[in-house]
Amino acid sequence: MNFEGNTYRTAVNWNSYIKLTNEPINYLEIGVNKGYNLFSVADSYAKHPDSNIYGIDPWEDYEDYNEYKTKQDSIYSAFLNNLSKYPHNNKINAIRGYSHMEIPRFEDNFFDIIYIDGNHNPEYILEDAVLSFRKLKVNGIMIFDDYDWTNTDEEHNTIHGVEAFLRGYQNRIYKERVVSINSQVFVTRKN
Repeated sequence: MNFEGNTYRTAVNWNSYIKLTNEPINYLEIGVNKGYNLFSVADSYAKHPDSNIYGIDPWEDYEDYNEYKTKQDSIYSAFLNNLSKYPHNNKINAIRGYSHMEIPRFEDNFFDIIYIDGNHNPEYILEDAVLSFRKLKVNGIMIFDDYDWTNTDEEHNTIHGVEAFLRGYQNRIYKERVVSINSQVFVTRKN
């Protein structure tokens, strides 16, 4: 596939923690951008034809997230172009909306893997994690991206949102399975 856009860490980085299977999965990605990671999941963990892949992204400017200000229309166009060229696009469900409004629409205990890569400010990371957790299956895996992302303001670093979730949900996750690999944190749901 001739991908339009930058490529960052992809699902290939997960292989040392999440085993590949031939079983169908339900996957949710919060923060899709141009879709490269979404497609890498479709080509690896979600290869089974009955797998379902969901991606949530507003693809619009908003006051609390200036990183891509005035670029969202072109990012969304690039995503649609990439999606149209992707050979297995029938299993990808792109949802243009805000995660706090879209996540509650899914049934509980639905997803095998949830990847959080949306707004990197700690309050949004915590909100995405809390809303997503009940949608994750028992023994499902939640992945936080950019754990070491820093802002000029120390209080707005990604680590604070992830750490708040880990403290608040310490009795509902396997503490011994909390792993950090390549600036991504993996959490497995216990109950």
